[in-house]
Amino acid sequence: MVTGSWSSVRPWSVVHSWSLVLLCATIASAQDRPFLFSVTTTAPGTPALRIDYDVGAGERAFQSGTENQPEQRVGVQASRGRFTLLGRVGLVAAGSAYQSSQAGELLVSVLDRSRSRMTLAGGGGVLHEANGTNVLLARAVAGRETDAWRLHGNVLFQKPLASDRDAVDLMSTIGWAWKMSPAVSLGVEGVAEDLEGFWDPLEAEGGARILVGPSVHIAPRGRKWQFIATGGPAFHPSDTGRMSTALRDLPATRARVGYAVKAGLTYRLF
Repeated sequence: MVTGSWSSVRPWSVVHSWSLVLLCATIASAQDRPFLFSVTTTAPGTPALRIDYDVGAGERAFQSGTENQPEQRVGVQASRGRFTLLGRVGLVAAGSAYQSSQAGELLVSVLDRSRSRMTLAGGGGVLHEANGTNVLLARAVAGRETDAWRLHGNVLFQKPLASDRDAVDLMSTIGWAWKMSPAVSLGVEGVAEDLEGFWDPLEAEGGARILVGPSVHIAPRGRKWQFIATGGPAFHPSDTGRMSTALRDLPATRARVGYAVKAGLTYRLF
């Protein structure tokens, strides 16, 4: 458990985020969360709400500050019709205090999943990082599900509103899972961050980083909770020699190969 004071947390942002959760609860019901890194959407016409809690560990993994502490994230995902609303608050220990980040996105489904097993959605939002930088977000979501397996992926563009950062950051995620039983799925997840580091020698976050590893998803029948975990080697194939305080999922190191693991607990309100 992370301990410390609340001196650097913005109280209004935490109150606002939880107010959003309570507001969305009036229009929601259950939904699934098959992957940790990839955002997925529900079938239009199926109102849904869940609350997620994520924490990571590893070699300086899943952090937004300079301390060797994992970022803990509390998120909400609510859907109604073709619209999906995402909200997240992240906390990381920095010395004797906490730093917080907040993010919100709105996605719109393009395909009707009640008529197709394909998922296609797009939208955007804003991320407020712990260091005070605001980042504009644009996300595309795609996926396909069958009775035996599921495949989902995201492409995320970030536009930091800061002069010492890249003009645009490019992220990509993918996840595939085989449904062993109604309650258990096994698969693989991957995430690639700052892909522009492959062609930009001045990339501000130190170059591209990639993680690929096994994943497990447990969702017992009749239960409102789900457990998801993934992890594996984190590769750093390009190094621009720079480093920033940008919020990232993968370890902020210059080592060619590191490691990271992440786990999440999801609760479906009703």
